[in-house]
Amino acid sequence: MNEALKVAGTFEKDNGVRLPVSDDFLLPFLSPTSPGSHYWEGPPAGAALDRQRGRVLLQLHQILDLLQRSGVDLAGKSLLDIGTGNGMIPRLILEFSGLSKAVGVDPYLDGEHRSSWQPHDRDALFRELADYIAQESPGELDFNRYSHLTGFENFTLRPGRVAYTRGGAKQFRFAQLGAHDLAQLNETFDVLYCKAIDHISDWDGIFRAARGVTHDGSLFVIKHFSFFAYLGPHRYATTNIPWGHLLLSDGEYRRFAAEFHGHRAEEMCRFYFSGLCYPRNTMHQLTEIARRNGFVLQVSINEPMRHAHRIQNFVDLVPDFWSIVRTNHPSATADEMLSGRYHFAFRRVA
Repeated sequence: MNEALKVAGTFEKDNGVRLPVSDDFLLPFLSPTSPGSHYWEGPPAGAALDRQRGRVLLQLHQILDLLQRSGVDLAGKSLLDIGTGNGMIPRLILEFSGLSKAVGVDPYLDGEHRSSWQPHDRDALFRELADYIAQESPGELDFNRYSHLTGFENFTLRPGRVAYTRGGAKQFRFAQLGAHDLAQLNETFDVLYCKAIDHISDWDGIFRAARGVTHDGSLFVIKHFSFFAYLGPHRYATTNIPWGHLLLSDGEYRRFAAEFHGHRAEEMCRFYFSGLCYPRNTMHQLTEIARRNGFVLQVSINEPMRHAHRIQNFVDLVPDFWSIVRTNHPSATADEMLSGRYHFAFRRVA
């Protein structure tokens, strides 16, 4: 029987407060999975799906738009993408800007991590996306030319038009390294990009490593999906309770997983406590961690999730909602809980 038909009712916290449990709090806000698969499963090995193509194009466009609005000229510069996944973002930035060199690092190959891309032909996907951009949006990235591929993306920030150039000597390479091991690259970069810090613990270590591969004036751009957002634990570990990950203690979370997701409780908890950064940090804490490691905030954009107007009504369904959240997570704020993606640009200073 499909799990969606089995999960319903209430969950009792250790103090006796009962929390509502329903798939209506979860499934309508997730992008679809492949036919015949469960919502917590990733795509099977094979060619990329349209929604994955749209996600890459949107990420590419958003970072180029952010850099353009920040007055950053990429001509002749170098870029490092930390937690690059399949490397599409740095390869495409390299292809559609004056960037001269790009490196992508990730400790996992395709299919090795719960959130990794499925095994696929990286070179074929790069050629496909590069040809698509050149043919459908010649001379400039225009959101309207690929918006039909982004229907399932949780975003509200539509990037402006970005002119691009192609050609010239280009250097890209992939290195199987973690975010804390950047010193092994033995080089420095003008721009760093990371969209995976939600999967990496020890944020102090990330910024220390980043400082070692940058110079004064280097820019560190971060796109982040906060743990404190509605779907913060991702589809793999989000509960069927509104903001359940903020309402449950760690022990209660394990008990909830065993009670309502028994057949995958172990995997669910493994991702929740190991596949996501732990302990949890808010965006205010991220900014402070960056500052004490020599990176000063230049740009901060809170991009609300597109369903914020619907999910905020769920707060009223939970008794003492705010007092429970503040007891468990005193630093959590309402704007972060209703966020979709954050976009940051930090400048390294002496």
